Amino acid sequence: MRGSDSAPHAVPAKETACGCAGIFTAPCALEIYAEVFEEEAALDRFEAFAALNGPEFYRLPVNATRVTLRREPCPVPEYIGEGENAIVPFRAGETLRWRLAG
Repeated sequence: MRGSDSAPHAVPAKETACGCAGIFTAPCALEIYAEVFEEEAALDRFEAFAALNGPEFYRLPVNATRVTLRREPCPVPEYIGEGENAIVPFRAGETLRWRLAG
């Protein structure tokens, strides 16, 4: 997804005095964006933001594949991976209001 700041740094590299910058949003970026658009009463603009504006700007074809989001609880895991390779996703341990349909 364009526009996300997905920075998947393992916990040992992230949680140091001079840690890596950024947040890891890839596992739930669309769900987080949907929450923000809903909070701003702008869900009618979400598809354009997520799928149409980028291709239009770069004069590229729109993806033929579609995804569906449902308004249902979506827990964000505390960690993705294990041990020293574990990554803490943005909003870890929280429950989002939107979920990608299966």
